Amino acid sequence: MKKIIAICGIELSLIFKKRQNYLMMFAAPLLLTFVFGGMLGSNDDKLRLAIVDQDDTILSQHYIRQLKSHDDMYTFENMSESKASEKLKQKKIAGIIIISRSFQAQLEKGKHPELIFRHGPELSEAPMVKQYAESTLAKLNIQVAAAKTAAQAAGENWKAAYKTVIAKDHEDAAPAVKRKTLSNQKEGADASDIASRAAGFSILFVMLTMMGAAGTILEARKNGVWSRLLTASVSRAEIGAGYVLSFFVIGWIQFGILLLASHWLFGINWGNPAAVIVLVSLFLLTVVGIGLVIAANVRTPEQQLAYGNLFVIATCMVSGMYWPIDIEPTFMQSIAEFLPQKWAMSGLTEIIANGAHVTDIFGICGILLAFAAITFIVGLKALRA
Repeated sequence: MKKIIAICGIELSLIFKKRQNYLMMFAAPLLLTFVFGGMLGSNDDKLRLAIVDQDDTILSQHYIRQLKSHDDMYTFENMSESKASEKLKQKKIAGIIIISRSFQAQLEKGKHPELIFRHGPELSEAPMVKQYAESTLAKLNIQVAAAKTAAQAAGENWKAAYKTVIAKDHEDAAPAVKRKTLSNQKEGADASDIASRAAGFSILFVMLTMMGAAGTILEARKNGVWSRLLTASVSRAEIGAGYVLSFFVIGWIQFGILLLASHWLFGINWGNPAAVIVLVSLFLLTVVGIGLVIAANVRTPEQQLAYGNLFVIATCMVSGMYWPIDIEPTFMQSIAEFLPQKWAMSGLTEIIANGAHVTDIFGICGILLAFAAITFIVGLKALRA
């Protein structure tokens, strides 16, 4: 064990002896997080949306009130369809939600009314807006069904029951809920924007650093370091373990400092520490395995760095490190399912946004463990050959 730790210590000293490594490991990811995440997080402008109510009934008006009750992300404005279309052309609004004339009639029949959402092709938030509109409509559908059941039991018209009970309760409770949402969820939305960029750039630059570090195996073989170690009664297993441990420790030092720095500089709350440690550790093992696979199939450290960087940059793009994965084409999202960065990002998102613990991310951890096992087995077999 002492020999393994000694080899690990030597490799760490070689990595941190070069000053240019500090720029790539720490300064670059923090700078990019500040530029991209900071600007996104400090944007106080809400997404402006128009609502065209063609039905103009009790239920359509109540639906609009429910949409407006959570205005921490969106600003809704009622207007005619012609005015809304003109504003959309002028890009004064981001989109239009059109409530059809049969809105209440469809809800009375227990059906799901059609919502029309028009927007420009540049609106990346379109899926989130659609989801919000549909989830609000689903809630309204449940309320209508409950009002009809209550009215049937009381022997009265469902509209009267709905208007006097459910709609009135909603109006009375909405202001208090709204104030609480504005104070809490706004901060969460900002932190999420910055945290997403911090997580993505941390993953990217940790992988780039470890791809370069894995090239030291080739350099050591080329310079005869392995031969001298073998003559000094150090086994191949101990040499390999020493290098693998050094790569893992380098990755954790870089990731750990980035986590702390982003917390202090940007106020990011990374969530449950145990979950972060388990997830990041499994991801780093996967990255070490990928580095070993590439090192086993190239001849020089320069080739290792070139092919490694190409692989990291391309796969990070597909995995949604630079932008939300939802805006990518379907085939790219399918490819991302087979990349470890996508699962690491999903795990960090669960921990940061939803407060997930280790037990909540068992599935993601299992996938990363499988990635690590496969890449380690393939890489070590190739190196021995």
